[in-house]
Amino acid sequence: MPIILCLDPGTAHTGIAISQEGILATPVATVYEKDVDQLVTKLLPYLNKYNPDKIVMGVPEYGPIVKFSTDLSEKIYAVYPKEIVFFREDLSSHTARNVMKAQGKTLLRRKKEEHQTAAALILQEYLDSL
Repeated sequence: MPIILCLDPGTAHTGIAISQEGILATPVATVYEKDVDQLVTKLLPYLNKYNPDKIVMGVPEYGPIVKFSTDLSEKIYAVYPKEIVFFREDLSSHTARNVMKAQGKTLLRRKKEEHQTAAALILQEYLDSL
């Protein structure tokens, strides 16, 4: 089964999720970084740890994240030349907040886990679309 890592890039936070069996997405971490080069450096330990066969990157239809995601994907590919798939996502962070609120998570925990939960939601939607 392929290992798929998902990134939910943001201008200050990037959520990471993983699927090791191609069925279920699991939140992993949130990386706090605005600079794309430094972000790639901070993502490398996750790429090395999970060694994904594919990277799915959640990208909205329009806005500044589209260019940021394109730049990020090019820089990741330069150091980790595996397939990178752009998957359209809109409002994943909003949905993640609602899911965590429904689960009864505290505001502090929701803020901490919002981006990695959003990445897991994006990855799960991608897996379900296959």
